[in-house]
Amino acid sequence: MREGLESRAARRRPWWAVLVLLGSSWTSVLVAQAPHGLVAYDFDGSAVETGPYTVMVFQDSRGSVGLNSVYRHSGERSVEIRDVAGDGDFAELQGFFPQLDTGTVYFRFALMTAEPEEALNVALAGASHFVLARDGIAFWLGTRDGEFVHYTAGAMQPLAEVRAFTWYEFEVIYRIDSGLYDLAVREEGHRAPLVSLSDQVNAVELEGSRVFKFSFIGDPPGFDTSEVRFYVDDIFVGADEVVEQAPFVAPGRRVLFVDLWDHYRQQAAADPSCLPALKPEDFGFDDGSLRRLLAADLMESYWALAERRNDRSAVPTEKLDSDLGRRLEGMSFWNRGCRATTRCRSDLCASDYFERAAQAVPEAKLYPMARVVALAREGRWEEADELWLAIYPDWRHDPRFPTVAAQLGLMAGDFEWVEETLELVADEEPTEHALLRRLWSGELSHELALELERAFPERWRDLVRNALLAEHRYYVLLWQGRLVEARTYAERSETRAERLQARTGPWIERQGDAAFWAGEVEDALRQYERALEAQPGTQSLYLKLSDVYFALGDLERERSYRELIYGRLGGD
Repeated sequence: MREGLESRAARRRPWWAVLVLLGSSWTSVLVAQAPHGLVAYDFDGSAVETGPYTVMVFQDSRGSVGLNSVYRHSGERSVEIRDVAGDGDFAELQGFFPQLDTGTVYFRFALMTAEPEEALNVALAGASHFVLARDGIAFWLGTRDGEFVHYTAGAMQPLAEVRAFTWYEFEVIYRIDSGLYDLAVREEGHRAPLVSLSDQVNAVELEGSRVFKFSFIGDPPGFDTSEVRFYVDDIFVGADEVVEQAPFVAPGRRVLFVDLWDHYRQQAAADPSCLPALKPEDFGFDDGSLRRLLAADLMESYWALAERRNDRSAVPTEKLDSDLGRRLEGMSFWNRGCRATTRCRSDLCASDYFERAAQAVPEAKLYPMARVVALAREGRWEEADELWLAIYPDWRHDPRFPTVAAQLGLMAGDFEWVEETLELVADEEPTEHALLRRLWSGELSHELALELERAFPERWRDLVRNALLAEHRYYVLLWQGRLVEARTYAERSETRAERLQARTGPWIERQGDAAFWAGEVEDALRQYERALEAQPGTQSLYLKLSDVYFALGDLERERSYRELIYGRLGGD
């Protein structure tokens, strides 16, 4: 019986599919005019390139995401997503489009499941990702126990029964400003809509919740109970207004990694008072605290603080529990510290405000780094170095790291003496000492500093300072556009690391960075390949090698490295 259902599902085509919209067969239930397209995938023809501006595939462990030519809503292929319960991971197709801050979003897709009793989830979300918080999940559809459901006004609501191996067309019109959406569902073989709803409250119950990505997944991370196999086709996202988009400079990418670094450098130059916050975790908020903030109707207060529009004056204290209170208090201290970076106020310096923020919210990532920069501005270098060591592992691969390192280096003053000092270090340090090899290998941490203090009580601070200066000097040269000097400095640092019997991979990678920035692409390739040999499996090198191969016109190798990061939408 199941084989018969599968065979019929593969052959069917909905008879009303007569409107061709950006390559997808579709007839709108809710609108008469086609919106302005942002992204559209029918999964036919040429391959869909994965990347940060197209789609990303997660298919670790036993789950899978791939193209399928047996079951399709239109054309030649769809995407099959298989989830496996208990495998410790999840299978997901995630896609991206320009962030929409206002206006109307049109989201259309076709979906078919082989196991209606198994859970699957579809969502539109923003920068807070797939959580119930502002700019989190705006639209959330799923299957539960054989029914389609959607999450609206704070609860899952049933929509209709799900039939196996039956294509369903979904049309969502989400109005960002009001936080409301319309939803239409049609089952193949039926002219009338199976579901037609208007003015549904979005999943986060907030007006103005922005979106920029979609997700098709079995179980989300943390559940791992679904054995679903389902199919997705004819995905379309549009807007009511034309949205200007930067052109793609490489498959799946609108910027190369050097452009992203330069973006943060320009941000810091325009506003050096504080690093930009990237996500709620910077302020110590997790999913649970964000939900409580939402329930207390305090998301507007959160965003006022996050965007540095005011301090705590907008927070209604009567609504706060102690946990939310301390988190918002931390943001308030951070705001005050950002405004006090050039001078102390009322006997409190910027570093004092950031210290209070970190004490209030120890789990926040941003406050200790803000204090490091403030301490350096205040000339309190010993404290800055000690704190930098404590947080270094959490920041080493952050996209803001090069900017922070350059800022600290510039504040340190004249660097012309640094290389001479470091050469003396390489000649004098006993290479057999394991702690020094770890230090010069870039394994900076608070724990290593304590071990160095025990082993070298008289000069451990100088040892740490020298290692930090070596890195800062390189990023200062990049910041200043002195690329030939940066490359030469990285070469000498590699030689110094060899003499100290330390890891050379980071300095080889930095040679490649300087070469790429200078347009010496083939040289950058040689250095990145050397660096990958010295430190295999390094994600940052996969991205850089992909960019380099694209610049060289080798699209096969460009794809192979890019797909190590963003996954591959392969299959039949």
